[in-house]
Amino acid sequence: MNPKKRICALLAAGLIFCGGAAQSFAVSDGVVKLLSAIGVVALGEGGAFDATAPVTRAEFARMAVMASPYRDSVSAGSSVFKDVSASHAYASYIKTAVSNGLMSGYSDGAFRPESALTLEQAANVALKLLGYTAADFRGGFPEAQMRAFRANGLSAGVGGGVGASVTKGDAAQILYNLLNARVKDGEQKYAETIGFKLNASGEPDYAAALGESMDGPFTVRSFSSLMAELGVEGDGLTVYKNGKTAAPSDVKRYDIAYFNPSKTVAWVYDKKITGVYDKATPSQNDPASITVSGREYEPESAAAFSALSSGGPLRLGTTVTLLMGRDGRVADAVASTAVKVDTVLYVTETGSKTYENANGREYVSGYVGGVTPGGEALEYPVKETWIKVGDVVKLRFADGAMNVTKLFGGGVSGAVDADLYTMDKLRLSEDIRILDTYEGAFVSVSVQRLGGATISADEVLYHEASGGAVTALILKDATGDCGTYGVVTSVTSASSASNQEGEASKSLTVEQKTYAYVTEGVSHSVSGGFGVAAGPARFVFSGEKLAFMRNLRGLSGKVKSFDGATLTAAGAIENWDVAENAEVYVKSQNSTGYVHATLDDATEAFADGNALDFYYDDTPDGGGRIRVILIWK
Repeated sequence: MNPKKRICALLAAGLIFCGGAAQSFAVSDGVVKLLSAIGVVALGEGGAFDATAPVTRAEFARMAVMASPYRDSVSAGSSVFKDVSASHAYASYIKTAVSNGLMSGYSDGAFRPESALTLEQAANVALKLLGYTAADFRGGFPEAQMRAFRANGLSAGVGGGVGASVTKGDAAQILYNLLNARVKDGEQKYAETIGFKLNASGEPDYAAALGESMDGPFTVRSFSSLMAELGVEGDGLTVYKNGKTAAPSDVKRYDIAYFNPSKTVAWVYDKKITGVYDKATPSQNDPASITVSGREYEPESAAAFSALSSGGPLRLGTTVTLLMGRDGRVADAVASTAVKVDTVLYVTETGSKTYENANGREYVSGYVGGVTPGGEALEYPVKETWIKVGDVVKLRFADGAMNVTKLFGGGVSGAVDADLYTMDKLRLSEDIRILDTYEGAFVSVSVQRLGGATISADEVLYHEASGGAVTALILKDATGDCGTYGVVTSVTSASSASNQEGEASKSLTVEQKTYAYVTEGVSHSVSGGFGVAAGPARFVFSGEKLAFMRNLRGLSGKVKSFDGATLTAAGAIENWDVAENAEVYVKSQNSTGYVHATLDDATEAFADGNALDFYYDDTPDGGGRIRVILIWK
């Protein structure tokens, strides 16, 4: 990033005006072509798209509506603004955007369709599409909105600050980011709300929506040879790999490719699963389904059926590599010697299970279940007994056998810059996969979530790199997002006597403590020696069993502002993020009970002048957030 862009990005972080254009990063041709294919972006003659031209309020109204659930309800009609005639090219889109609350006019009855769109206006529209309302923000527009704009990843690839004008390229990038963002208070990606399904990699499956008659799957031996065989022109070909824009040079041997009917777009996937070919059902002569290392898969194509059948090169009991297609089925399969694939697994469970071999005989084996850095859950039968929950292991396959080794962390560390995609001096890949884990629990996190945090070497359980960039990280409790948060409501003690045999009979008094606590509004109790006091706490579970509790720290210093997403305080640390799932409770001075509440209740109570206490798990540079809020009434 050049110095001017960096300064503007820093000014935007402080919400200080950075005039002029929004200091756009170059939007990729792939993003533009995708948005054009789904109707969000309108291309000019010959497919022209001037990414540097300012986008008007009228043009953005059309783009936003076409990226919304209202895209099919646009109809011609009279205009509701004095400066937008019924014959205006975008009159129907403006009317749809305004009637559904995405945009609004001015107090003088004008819409100002030809005025340049500002960054905060675009941010506000994108947030509304995610489900945010004015009630979610406290304080004057646009400070809180801009913080949420960045926190939701909507600003990725777009520079500038409040008041900056938005280019067409910026507008396209914001709406592309929107498609991949998660809706407010939900697990869905926004693209799912407007009809797109997720593919096996968890990315919006634009391919399925745009072309049910896709040609493929094709197994890539050489991408240039495959294009020549299919008669595909390299110039103008758009490539999406694992749901993201890519270059033809990013397509590797044994990737799986699909093409749209006009052969102008290629959809490529590189997910591979290696394991022992256990059995075929109903038989290897007719492998309607196959089992590899204890997990069942369905062939997608004739190539997969042929490779895995008795007439193919792959035999039961040998090690194979499955080349997975876009819908989670097997697109092809090859011997594991053809492509070297090691599986890295964060272990979430161990135990024993009953399996069935190729001859239909049942056998009992130990197993290990876990998740890859990309978040895919896998399970393998194992003989090793040393593996425990929380380990990171590498599974290597050869000659029909699996070798398991334990991996140890470290190797990388540093402060994460979410704008530059760096960790100290290390470059982070744009499609980096990151897991944060603790005691068998895990959560996928983004670079934006880690922005501003300093990751220590002992928080890195595993990393991998390619092409000079870190491509995967498995972290140990770097964010605290794997914990459960609530309040220890009481701690009570009871003494009991016990006898011990020895040289002389002794009677010891053992103190038993019972901890009452509440999480997500549900009360629980547990006995033990957890060593915590009554008050807000973090709870960590091993399976269903509570492993330990730890009290949270209370925020000191007066809170100057609080909008539900962030707060500023008078103290050594001024700016704090509030966890989206922060636990909120109403506490009365005259009662021992805690009444479950919401973040909206907390922001309303703050605005009304009620006393609030805020509790955090770690400081912001350690990845911490405000986790519990108490409202005093």
